[in-house]
Amino acid sequence: MLQTNHMPCELAEIVFEKPLSGEFEEVLFGSDRGNTLWVKFSDKDGSNEWIGKFGVGSFGPERVIKVAEPDSFFISAGGFVYLFDATKREVVYQYHNPVACDIIYDPKRQLLIVADYTQLHWIDFGNKVLFSKQVALDGIRDLKINGHILTGLAVENYEGHEKRFSFDLDALKILRWENVSGKKRWWKFW
Repeated sequence: MLQTNHMPCELAEIVFEKPLSGEFEEVLFGSDRGNTLWVKFSDKDGSNEWIGKFGVGSFGPERVIKVAEPDSFFISAGGFVYLFDATKREVVYQYHNPVACDIIYDPKRQLLIVADYTQLHWIDFGNKVLFSKQVALDGIRDLKINGHILTGLAVENYEGHEKRFSFDLDALKILRWENVSGKKRWWKFW
């Protein structure tokens, strides 16, 4: 779909309630046969708003993160990933992993870090696994990147106890483990 306004779509946010029909222009990316992630895009003034509807997998977080100025976004939708040019309204790259517990984009290295139940996997845009590291026994979640440090929560035993890890993305090694005040995480698949 061609856009008539040439202002970059610099803002994006997840819409948690389906908007009224006709309230926004809607554009479909992926399938809308199951769950759909609704993302509202707009220019910096909040005008020229429209909704992108993205197909969602069965498990994993939903998030939108700006990865490059002015209008490139990483969209994680329950095991589906979209790298998206919001101004052109085009998917630049799409990835799917049905057993991904979490997925984050590393803008410095321009690749995905995919967490399954036990390992982290570094994946390039050719879907090639470049590196893997086991960090958990039964689940990884809450991945975040700050500079060259990746953090997340890893389930360390079958009772569901979690530890927070810090991982150096340059050296590709764990820097430290921290207890998470005795909390347990019970994974739900329904």
